[in-house]
Amino acid sequence: MPFYAHRSKNRFYLLSAHLAGVAAGAAERVAAVPERGELLAAALVAGLAHDFGKYTSYFQEYLRTGRGGPEKQHAFLSGLWAAYLAGRLALPPEQQLVLFLAVARHHQELTDPEEYLVAPRELAGDWAESEPTVQERLRVVAAQVANLQSQTGAVAASLGAAARRTARLLAGRGLAVPAWLLNDWGPLLTAFLEDWRAAFGSLYGIYRRQKRAAGAALGTYFDLLLLFSGLIDADKIHAARVAEAGRAALPGDVVDRYRAARFGSPRTAMENLRENLYRNAVARAAQAPLEQCLFTLTAPTGAGKTLAGLAAACRLRERLAGACGVAPRLIYALPFTSIVDQTFAVAEAILRTALPEPGTALPSIWLLKHHHLAEPVYRGSGREELSLDEALLLTESWQSEVVVTTFIQFFHTLVGYQNRMLKKFHRLGGAVVILDEVQSIPVEYWPLVEETLRQACAHLGMRVILMTATRPEWFGSGEALELAGDPETVRQQFAAVDRVTLTAEITPCPVAEAAAAFLEQYRPEHSYLVVLNTIKSSIAFFRLLRETWGAQGPPLYYLSTNVVPAERERRLSEIRGRLARGEKPVLVSTQVVEAGVDLDFDEVWRDLGPVDAVVQVAGRCNRHFSRARGRVRLFQLVDEKTNRPLASFVYGKTHTWVAGRLFAERPVLAEPDFFDAVADYFCKVREAKSAAESEKILQAMAALRFDRRGEATGEPAAVSDFALIRDLPHYVDVFVCADATAESVWARYQATVAREADPWQRREAFLSIRRDFRRYLISVPGKLLLDRLAAETRPLVIPAYLLDEFYDPETGFKRVEEEGALVY
Repeated sequence: MPFYAHRSKNRFYLLSAHLAGVAAGAAERVAAVPERGELLAAALVAGLAHDFGKYTSYFQEYLRTGRGGPEKQHAFLSGLWAAYLAGRLALPPEQQLVLFLAVARHHQELTDPEEYLVAPRELAGDWAESEPTVQERLRVVAAQVANLQSQTGAVAASLGAAARRTARLLAGRGLAVPAWLLNDWGPLLTAFLEDWRAAFGSLYGIYRRQKRAAGAALGTYFDLLLLFSGLIDADKIHAARVAEAGRAALPGDVVDRYRAARFGSPRTAMENLRENLYRNAVARAAQAPLEQCLFTLTAPTGAGKTLAGLAAACRLRERLAGACGVAPRLIYALPFTSIVDQTFAVAEAILRTALPEPGTALPSIWLLKHHHLAEPVYRGSGREELSLDEALLLTESWQSEVVVTTFIQFFHTLVGYQNRMLKKFHRLGGAVVILDEVQSIPVEYWPLVEETLRQACAHLGMRVILMTATRPEWFGSGEALELAGDPETVRQQFAAVDRVTLTAEITPCPVAEAAAAFLEQYRPEHSYLVVLNTIKSSIAFFRLLRETWGAQGPPLYYLSTNVVPAERERRLSEIRGRLARGEKPVLVSTQVVEAGVDLDFDEVWRDLGPVDAVVQVAGRCNRHFSRARGRVRLFQLVDEKTNRPLASFVYGKTHTWVAGRLFAERPVLAEPDFFDAVADYFCKVREAKSAAESEKILQAMAALRFDRRGEATGEPAAVSDFALIRDLPHYVDVFVCADATAESVWARYQATVAREADPWQRREAFLSIRRDFRRYLISVPGKLLLDRLAAETRPLVIPAYLLDEFYDPETGFKRVEEEGALVY
C-alpha cells in the first residue's frame, strides 16, 4: 500500500519522495556551512526520519478523512526514530540528543528538553507513577508502535525507497552518498519497534551529561539550531513544492563601480574623510588573514560607513569564495526599519551597476529586504514576481546573496527558539555579517551578544563587521581587526572632523522652561532639531512653540511613534526636501530620528540621554560639514511632580546618572572630544551594569533550555527570555483611519481578513496588505482607550468619524490623561 505525506485538495504526495527530498535538502543546507561536515549524516537522518510517524494507519486515515485522535500525531515518534538511527550509525551522543529535539519539535518552537525526557526507570514499569502528560505521550507511542509492527514489511520497503531516492538526489547535487543509505531497512525498523523504550531512556542520560559538561560552550546549541533550521526550511520548501532560488554571482568590485559612476574626486573635508575611510576599509579587508573573523569599522557620523562596510564585505566575500569555492552571503542588519529601508535603497543602487540590462528590476536572488513591514515580494531570476506563498518562504529563509534586515531578525535567529525565526539560521553559516549601529543594543545584553558572536564565528565560520560612530568596547585586545586603520588613524579621523560644539547645561528644568529658553535663543536663519525623551514632553514642547508662533513661525514639524508610520515617512521626506532647498524648518521629535536618519540641521537641542545617544543625534547637526560649525545644546528635563529626570523613565537610573556625571564634568565638548567621552561612558556603564541577565541566557543556550515549561517561581532562565525590544506593558495596537488610504486599507482588512474563517486564507489575505496595514498602526496605553472604542475589532480601530476625538493631525494620538512618562 502507498504511504502519503501530504494532501492538496484531491492530490496525495508520496511519503517516501517527501522524506528523500527533505533529507537531501537538509544535507545540502548543512553542507554549505564551513567546517561542519561531521553533521552531514545527522542532517540526512533528520530529513529521512522527520515524518516517520506518518507511516501509522492513524495518520494515513487522518490524511484521507480529516478525522483522528492523538495517535495521528507524528513528530514525537519520528524524533525517537531519528535518535535511534543516530545511535545505530554511531553518531556522537550529543547528535542523538539534538536529532531527537529537532525532529520532535519540527512543527513547533524549541522548548526545554525536560518537557519530553523520562528517566529509564520510569519507562521500565507501567508508567503509573509518571505525570499525566507523560503517561498519555507514552500510551500514544505504544499504540503507534503496535500499529507499525503490523505492517513492518511495507514500511521498511518505503523507507528503503526513500533512502535510495535520497542517494540519487545527493549524487545529482555533488554530495557524497553514505553507504548506509543502501542498507536493508527491515532489520533496523524491527529492532527499533522492539527497543524504542531503551532508545528513549538513553536520551535522559545524554542530556544530564550535556548539562553538566556544557559550561559556557555553545557548540551543541549551534549544532541543534543548524540541524533544526536545515530540516524545517527544507521541509517547508519541499512540502510547498517551491523551487529553490539557487545562487548568483556578484562582482567583487561592485561598490567600486558604483562610486566611480556616482562620485568624482573629493573636494571637501568630508569627502576626503569618506575617501580615506573607504580606501582603508577595502585595503585592510583585502590584507586581513582569512582566519580573521571579527572586524570593526569605527568612524564619525556622515563618514560613509555604509559604502565602506559594504565594499569591505564584498572584498572579504571575494577572497573567501576563492579560498573555499563558495561565496558567502552578505547579511546587513540594522536596529530600525526606517534605516533598513534607507540602506536597502543604497544596496539596490549599488547592485544595479552590475545588471547586464540597466534599468531592469533586481532579482531577489541578488538582494532581499526582510523585516515585519517589508512587502512580501520575491522576484525570480526572470524578474517575475512569485506567488505570495512562494515569496514568503524564500524571503523568510533568506534565499539571496545580500540580505538587508533588522537586529530583531538577526539576533532572534542567533539567540533563538521560534520555528519561524530559525528557518534561516543555517544561512548564517559562512556569512559575512555587517551589524550597523551596534551601540543601540541594550547594555545588559552586551556580554551575551559578544560571546555569542565570538562562538558563532568559531562554530559557523561567520565573519562579523561591527559598525558605529560610538562603538562599545567589545572583544579582547587584538581580537577584532579595525578596518578604519590603526588606533592612531581612527583617532585622527575623529580629530579631523570638527563640525559641532556640544554645550551641556543640565540644571533640572520643566518642559515650559526649556521651551522658553529655546524660543528666546531661536534664530530664523537656522534650522533646528529638538529631541526629547518622552512622547508627553515632546508634545508639550511642540505645542508651546505652536502656540507662540501660530501661523507666522517657521515650518514646524512633530515626529514620534505617536504618529502613524505613513505620516512619519511623509514628514521626513518633506523635511529633507526643505533642508535641501535651504529652508529652515524646526523639528520636535523623540529618539526616532537619532541613528541613521539622514537629516542635517544647523542646531540640535536634546534632553539628557546616554552619551552615545547624544553623539548620535549630534550627527544630525552640520552632518555634511557644509557650514563652519553647528551647535548642540544639551539640557535636562524633569517631571514637575517628582523632580525625577525624564531620561531615567526611558534609559533607567544607571545610564542617566553616568551620563549626567560625565556632562557635568565636561560641559563643553568639541566633536573631536566625542571619541574619548563615549569610551569613558561605555566603560562606566559596563562597570555599573550587571552581566547577570546575559550570563543566565548563555547558560540556558548551553543547556539547550529554549523555553520555560511553566511560570513556576525560581524556574531557570530560558533562551525565550531574550528580548531585544521588550513589549511595553498594558499597551495595545490601534489602527488609525488617518486618511483616505487608511480607510481603504481598513475596508480591505475587514472584507478579506477579519471575515475569513479559514486560517490559511486569512493569513494569506493579511500578508497581501501587511505593509500598508502596519503603516497606520500605533501602540498606545490601553487605559487611555478604556470603554472609549468598540472592542469588537482586533486590532482596535479609530474610524474616520472619531478621528477628531482621538487623533491630532499634528501630534498624533490624543493623550488626554496624566500618564507619566511615555517612551517613544
